Amino acid sequence: MIIPRIYNIHDQAITIEFSQEISEGTNLLVIAMQHAIESNPIKGFVEAVPAYGSLTVYFNEHVSAATVRTWLSDLSVQVSNTSLATEGKQISIPVCYDPSLGVDLPWVAEHLNLSMEAIIALHTSIEYRVYMIGFIPGFPYMGTLPTALEVPRKQTPSMKIPAGSVAIAGKQTGIYPAEVPGGWQVIGRTPLRMFDPSTTPCSFLNAGDIVQFKPITLEAFNQYQ
Repeated sequence: MIIPRIYNIHDQAITIEFSQEISEGTNLLVIAMQHAIESNPIKGFVEAVPAYGSLTVYFNEHVSAATVRTWLSDLSVQVSNTSLATEGKQISIPVCYDPSLGVDLPWVAEHLNLSMEAIIALHTSIEYRVYMIGFIPGFPYMGTLPTALEVPRKQTPSMKIPAGSVAIAGKQTGIYPAEVPGGWQVIGRTPLRMFDPSTTPCSFLNAGDIVQFKPITLEAFNQYQ
């Protein structure tokens, strides 16, 4: 059984950390812990925000930090002794890998000594787990990339990466939900909207979801517009 580390990050937030490593097993614990907290919240609970191997719990003045720590410790024992299952949605996401949209695809191909077709085939060949949503609202950190696709971040970040851009860096892949600066290598773009504050939930993807990318043509991409 994993014995988590529980620590305060300020007077109304406590983090419970199961591991500092990226693994599906650890992330399953995090998501199970989130579900356990949200299904039977303590008085004063505000929200639980999952990361790769940890969960941060926010609470208000109606409960003490000591009470929250004890509650989390007891819940973690229950969760660790429970059979874990992936409860996230299975989602297919269309992506156009045309170099006019995947602007870093030619560089990635040269860097990896692979054809662009081979990169697309590799990127769409497996399912990815959404480990967490972060950086900006709606940005999914997904893994794990095939080893053959691992590339470094850009030495100089791009000042404007368009919304919907699908990118890779290290062992991860992600989708930019809005036009922002960023340092990942952009290899394609999806026409789907990743974040919409007018909907519930706002984020198209959530931690625990399972994603597979489906290649589409530039013509098909433009038909979504």
